[in-house]
Amino acid sequence: MTLRSSALLPAGLGALLYAGSALATPWAGLSPGDQAVLRPFESQWEKLPAQQRERLVRQAQRFHSLPPVEQERMRARLAEWAKMSPEQREAARRNYESLRRLPPEEREALRRKWRDAGTPPPDE
Repeated sequence: MTLRSSALLPAGLGALLYAGSALATPWAGLSPGDQAVLRPFESQWEKLPAQQRERLVRQAQRFHSLPPVEQERMRARLAEWAKMSPEQREAARRNYESLRRLPPEEREALRRKWRDAGTPPPDE
């Protein structure tokens, strides 16, 4: 190992450690605004996988830039999501992914069908 590469090693490890700690943000480490948005997850926060916490934190941060109508919609969806079991969440993710992979015209046909039936599509 050269002097140059050994000097980069601590910087690289530091970046990895920082990234890992950001993924595992404890509830107390969230801003008051993010805590307010993520309140439905408070009791289960520390048990959630780091990847899921990261996604939720990104959603909470995006929440503050949404118009009030969209904020209310997001609050309702987060509350629904918090009530779901891990198995139900995984099934919802699989359904979303399979819908996302459909060609646009098939997705639109499904939206029309759901709209006609009075059932909102999963991504709306």
